[in-house]
Amino acid sequence: MNQRSLLHSVLHALRSALVGKSSNITHLTQLPHRPPTRDPDQWRAYWASQGQKWRTEPEIDKERQAYLAQRRLIPPDIEHGIYPFKDIKLDRADVEWLLATLDGRGPVDWGDESQREREGLDVRGADLRRGDLQKLPLARLIGGLKLDEWRDVTQGQRDMAAVHMEEAKFTEAHLVVHSLNA
Repeated sequence: MNQRSLLHSVLHALRSALVGKSSNITHLTQLPHRPPTRDPDQWRAYWASQGQKWRTEPEIDKERQAYLAQRRLIPPDIEHGIYPFKDIKLDRADVEWLLATLDGRGPVDWGDESQREREGLDVRGADLRRGDLQKLPLARLIGGLKLDEWRDVTQGQRDMAAVHMEEAKFTEAHLVVHSLNA
């Protein structure tokens, strides 16, 4: 093989390798697009690609996001029984979105000791009845009053703070709640 043929072969091999690598790099850096449909399988794959394997539902629409974001800003008032999601029916998609956007950091990661003092999702007074909350990261969930708050209020105020979870499914959920005296 002459020098010219050898050089041509080497350049061809390098070009092939670079083209293959650049296409692999492009493939790896492309972010998955949000599914255009409400197909749960597509959304599960999308959430897994985002590192949120616990999410299973299509994302709630912008109007619902704005509503829940506005509600989240309501400061709790034990004396008057005011809580951000009091008497609001939250389904799994709502809870997933609230967890994903919690404090701009996502859900409390109990495995990270530095996060164990973070406030979790405050669902006092919310309606989670019959909800599918399986496999959700619910560490530090706030679903009622702390012991020191409990002692100083009426039974009616305690009832207003209680989250409604009757018949909800919590299989494999990571449910680490505030301790009663924390």
